[in-house]
Amino acid sequence: VAKDLGLELPALRGRGLRLFDTGRTQFFFLDLHNGHLSMKERVDREEICAAVAKCFLNFEILVKNPM
Repeated sequence: VAKDLGLELPALRGRGLRLFDTGRTQFFFLDLHNGHLSMKERVDREEICAAVAKCFLNFEILVKNPM
């Protein structure tokens, strides 16, 4: 995430980034120490979207301080 935003790690922490999953379960974790986006929970595709061919997990990253 830090690399995609073009930020160094100290700037990433100072901007107050927050990660929001749009579903009920939070599957993702944003590590502000290394800038990596990781899985927080195991994803069970059959449980989340068994009835559809394409399965999407949506999330948003909010940057509180201006870019």
